Amino acid sequence: MTDAAHLEAAVAAGRPRRARPPGPLVWGGAILGLSLFLAAAPSLVAPYDPLAFDYGAILQPPSPAHPFGTDNFGRDVLSRVIHAYRIDMGIAVFATVVPFVLGTLVGAVVGYAGGLAETVFGRVVDAVITFPFLVLVIAIVSVLGPGLINMYIAVSLVGWVFYARIVASEVKVQKRLDYAEAGRAMGYTHARIVLRHLLPNAITPAIVYWMTDMALAILLGSSLGYLGLGAQPPAAEWGVQIAEGKNFMATAWWISVFPGAAIVVTGLGFSLLGDGLAALLRVRR
Repeated sequence: MTDAAHLEAAVAAGRPRRARPPGPLVWGGAILGLSLFLAAAPSLVAPYDPLAFDYGAILQPPSPAHPFGTDNFGRDVLSRVIHAYRIDMGIAVFATVVPFVLGTLVGAVVGYAGGLAETVFGRVVDAVITFPFLVLVIAIVSVLGPGLINMYIAVSLVGWVFYARIVASEVKVQKRLDYAEAGRAMGYTHARIVLRHLLPNAITPAIVYWMTDMALAILLGSSLGYLGLGAQPPAAEWGVQIAEGKNFMATAWWISVFPGAAIVVTGLGFSLLGDGLAALLRVRR
């Protein structure tokens, strides 16, 4: 081997290798990419109008004309499952973005301030986690009335606590590090230290939790739709579809099974994305 070849090999050996993205991150991103496409443009994929009745095609099993069969009103189940992506992906985003933002800000303030603020926040956390999350949400929706907007309000009133607890714990660790002490010594304001220095280093676990929480939000939205407290018929929503097919499980299983499968696959996508992000961030750290 010539000197030039030795030099090239040495340079190549010293060059850092680019880490491949974790497998769960790739698969989760692929599933959610498809889900977002279906949510953004369901009419481009769905073969029929999801609300159109066809009394000549009632309770037909899966066939080439209707790959997922039809329901008790002759509506195409595949079209309803596809159009439900818009509502259920909207639930995943809108039911979690307010708790994420609010909880992150509150957690950053509580973790940095400590003292009385931390004590009061601890009592709030104890009061919330005493009751199951779903029970609290159902109780609030029952008071406010059924519907997606009231469901978003109920989830926001309860869900922000979990994000705040995660961020507060991380900020408490970060504020003891040297760079935070240096910021205080240089006379930076508390707001600048929290928002520009502590929060960017403490928000990562909350982002990972957000991905998982989106999957839980879809399950919650479908559960409330099934109970009649979320999306209302005749809307194409997975929980509503499962509820509509529960009386036909022995004769027309496809009405409920395919929406249930969509919930599982979409939730799996969010879970894989969260696991992949966590693995990627561990490697970078």
